[in-house]
Amino acid sequence: MLTQIQEKILDGRLRVGDRLPSERDLVEALGVSRNSVREALRVLESMGIVDAHVGSGRDAGSTVAGRSTDALGNLLRLHMALSQFRLGDLVDVRIELERLAVTRAAAEAGTDDLAQLHALTRAMAEPGMDHERFHELDAEFHIRLARASRNALAADLMQALRDAVKSEMIAAFGRVRDWDATVATLTSEHRAILAAVEAGQGEKAAALVTRHIRGFYESAGTGED
Repeated sequence: MLTQIQEKILDGRLRVGDRLPSERDLVEALGVSRNSVREALRVLESMGIVDAHVGSGRDAGSTVAGRSTDALGNLLRLHMALSQFRLGDLVDVRIELERLAVTRAAAEAGTDDLAQLHALTRAMAEPGMDHERFHELDAEFHIRLARASRNALAADLMQALRDAVKSEMIAAFGRVRDWDATVATLTSEHRAILAAVEAGQGEKAAALVTRHIRGFYESAGTGED
């Protein structure tokens, strides 16, 4: 069943929002047990491929979802655990995505994009910022920069990368000796990146974001760069 649904998505017969056949119809069509169908649907839901709604009525059943970043994030976490990728390798990939994003954002970002990014930098400067809250704001800032580039794949990959290393990022924040000073420095660097994007200076923004990312990992002592 998993393979059949994947093939239908790949060849365009199933698209986001399309409803899958009922469990009964799937059982009859595939010649498998209801338990097998339910297990397959659970797997597809965990991968972000379908949204399952139990019960009866109009909203019951499963539909094809558009949560590609959930699936990407899960796959990256598993690959990092099983393949033992160095965090530094992932950081290198992230830097290239970030450079692409800010370069494009400098040419494409609209008024709403810039307003949201400014709001995030203001939120970062609020006193008493804890590690997890700052990580949320930091991740959202970089993801919104990617969205402002108008490259949907770059934005999805960026979010998946951030999701995959969330625990490592929070742990890195915890290793920082002077947290308040680090927050001030990172927020200042975010503002400088945003200023370059807002001024349409793509190359400058790319250089700033590279220095920003590598500088943090070096200061946090990851030993990966």
